[in-house]
Amino acid sequence: MKAKYVAMTALVSASLNLNAQKLSYSPDLVLGHRSYTYMHNINYQLNDRLKLNNLTLFDTEYTRDKENIFFIRNTLAYSLSKKLIVNAAFGMKNPGAFFSAYIQYKVAHPTYSFSYSIGTTYQKGFSLEQSVSFEYTPYVKENLQGYFNVLAIGNLDHSGYPRGLQFLRLGVKQDKIMYGLASNFDQFNNGKKTLKNIGAFVKYNF
Repeated sequence: MKAKYVAMTALVSASLNLNAQKLSYSPDLVLGHRSYTYMHNINYQLNDRLKLNNLTLFDTEYTRDKENIFFIRNTLAYSLSKKLIVNAAFGMKNPGAFFSAYIQYKVAHPTYSFSYSIGTTYQKGFSLEQSVSFEYTPYVKENLQGYFNVLAIGNLDHSGYPRGLQFLRLGVKQDKIMYGLASNFDQFNNGKKTLKNIGAFVKYNF
């Protein structure tokens, strides 16, 4: 069953490379004290309202594989308006396949963006999932901007708080490249298990 979803994930990811003019790719690499993290966003604009997105994350410890984290999500997004978007997604994350449906409110400006989403995820049962992201890139001088980004995601179900994460980036942006300090925090099973990773990041917008 897992092989089926991995194959579907790979197929959708490959299809995003059909037209470079409608394609955007943003890899983000973190070298932390516990592990290194690779994350990317690939967006493919089908038309004015429809967009495909692939979000992939791998967090791998330097010395052992016990605490590895993976997350692969493929999303079809439909814009109801400039600020409201409905999404349907499928993918894989610890401990297996999942499906999601959610609505997103997004505001984007040249130096900042804000997004809030709420919906349901099914993975061995339904959960309420919410996420908040905020990015701020004020100009320091003509070709240099500050860079601040925060992402928080949380799931709630009948057992409480099965999964949560918070990512924080603080640094500078020069044209399409961003770099600076990073911190990743993960919570599992109502906070019974927590992981953190603090270090440096580099990100590039293709």
